Amino acid sequence: MVERLVASSNFEAELQAALPIATQALKVSVVEGLRVLVFRHLAGGAAAVHEVLAANHLTAMPTPGTCLGDDPWQVWIGPAESLLLTASGRAADDVLAALHPGCNSLACVVDQSAGWLAFELLGAGMDDLLPRLFDANAIPRHAGQGARARFMDVSAVVMRVGPDRVLLAVERPHGSYAVQWIGHAWRAALG
Repeated sequence: MVERLVASSNFEAELQAALPIATQALKVSVVEGLRVLVFRHLAGGAAAVHEVLAANHLTAMPTPGTCLGDDPWQVWIGPAESLLLTASGRAADDVLAALHPGCNSLACVVDQSAGWLAFELLGAGMDDLLPRLFDANAIPRHAGQGARARFMDVSAVVMRVGPDRVLLAVERPHGSYAVQWIGHAWRAALG
């Protein structure tokens, strides 16, 4: 089970300390309890992934540069991989049960929830913040765009899930680094 982050966690405290006084332009928070699953398949295994997605009432696999859905969200991270993020434990468990490692020789789902930390960026201010964190070609500018991208010096997944809403997921060991950079970049954006 994924450890829930609480207000007293180091990440939340660091995030609050790193960010300037909250503005109406942007709110940044740690997303607690988000499940992160990776769909992986070999050549010929995409059909098994499609079958599991359809059986769980999920959209087809995302294509490069896209993210699909509204909790669960799916984002393309490679030719044979996509990431599924959800706050629903039941949805995650159902997908895992249907395509757990070893049940299909060409495809599987791996639960990587314990290894990821997600942030929600909410508000129009993210359009000033994101260019300070990502290369211009990695910034999702419209809802439904997303990708694995370089976040400063580490790999991250960034998804525009709404006009003024972005989810940013980093590997958990990089959580403090991400918090510091978000705070630094936001202070710089405020001028």
